[in-house]
Amino acid sequence: METTGVDVMFSEEDYTKVAKEALIQYPIICSEIAYLGESDNVTFRVHTKDDNPKFLIKIHISKSSNYSKENIESELMWLEALNEDTGLVVPNPIRNLEGDLVTVISTDYNDNKFLVTVHQWVNGKVLNREPTSNETANLALLMATLHKHSMKWNAPDGFNRPIYNSDHLYSSLNLLKQLVNLELVSSEAFSYVEESAHKIAKMIERHKGEQCNWGIIHSDLHESNYVFYEDIPRPIDFSNCGYGFYLFDMAETFLHLSVENRKIFIKSYSKVNQLQGNYIELLEAFFIWSIIRTFAFHSLNPNEQQSLTASLPSVIQHYFMKYSKGENFLFN
Repeated sequence: METTGVDVMFSEEDYTKVAKEALIQYPIICSEIAYLGESDNVTFRVHTKDDNPKFLIKIHISKSSNYSKENIESELMWLEALNEDTGLVVPNPIRNLEGDLVTVISTDYNDNKFLVTVHQWVNGKVLNREPTSNETANLALLMATLHKHSMKWNAPDGFNRPIYNSDHLYSSLNLLKQLVNLELVSSEAFSYVEESAHKIAKMIERHKGEQCNWGIIHSDLHESNYVFYEDIPRPIDFSNCGYGFYLFDMAETFLHLSVENRKIFIKSYSKVNQLQGNYIELLEAFFIWSIIRTFAFHSLNPNEQQSLTASLPSVIQHYFMKYSKGENFLFN
């Protein structure tokens, strides 16, 4: 298994060299390369001599198991299938001259190897605001299309993506518990988080995964991971896609929508995919799970721990305490 193995600091100039070396292995004539930023990936926009064609190049630097060569290839297999089977505009991967989805680039720094992928550029704008009612309805149709495809698609042999199950929930819970160990959150307050997690885990075990409710999901469809072209949303980041409940996918998006837009989302989504009778109960459980997951992710960054500490008591009061008592909150 090839991994990035990055254990030294790299500059923007270093990453630019890696990107340019990788591009030699693609059927792309690059006229300009522009640095976009660094997170789990270092990204560049690639311009060609033609007026319109642009590409996105990703240097995968995360040490997460999601970023093994096999897992990245699996993510791109689904993107290829979505591009071929649906009318969605997605960051379709470009295969290199050898026909591979992932290019491995060696460096002169120790024995570091970078995993690099190239995608078609997706035109559109990040909203940076709450979506309108029409935009929300279209966002729901986007998710419904993803789920409809997932229900019918047969993943190829070797397809390997994360599984969002009770083990994943408890993994996030244990990460978040570090805030208690660091004395940033009281044990009393955190007890509501733990109680909720145990309640959700039991529900996950009871909720049998079937073709109609479980499959490959985006799992991270929020305002930073889609752009709008006119009033049509386009997903731009599938790095957290994996196996999970379709309602968990929806709950993750609901974290970033107002109560009114959640209602609009449900109405629009239901026109394509039927929701089961107890969907509110499941959505509220998965909504709490999404909060645990999101807070756990941000707790890994020491620079964000203080802000999490400040916001967690209010979140516990408004969501976890209500969930523990069986009070509805998602559409109120």
